[in-house]
Amino acid sequence: MWKTLHQLAAPPRLYQICGRLVPWLAAAGIIALATGWVRGFGFAPADYQQGEGYRIMYLHVPAAIWSMGIYAAMAVAA
Repeated sequence: MWKTLHQLAAPPRLYQICGRLVPWLAAAGIIALATGWVRGFGFAPADYQQGEGYRIMYLHVPAAIWSMGIYAAMAVAA
């Protein structure tokens, strides 16, 4: 098992595997983002108190989480 793992994790082989996977994973990510946006903005019910403005949370909250994570990663890397 370890021998197989070391062979797969060797940089030349790993770059080859990742090179094949990147287009498929990028396409899957774009499809997932598009599906989430359509469902969040198009099909989510409006809040009874806030109305249509409630739906912006489906975009704003994930963006805020990502920005804080990236800021923390830059702080750790500095």
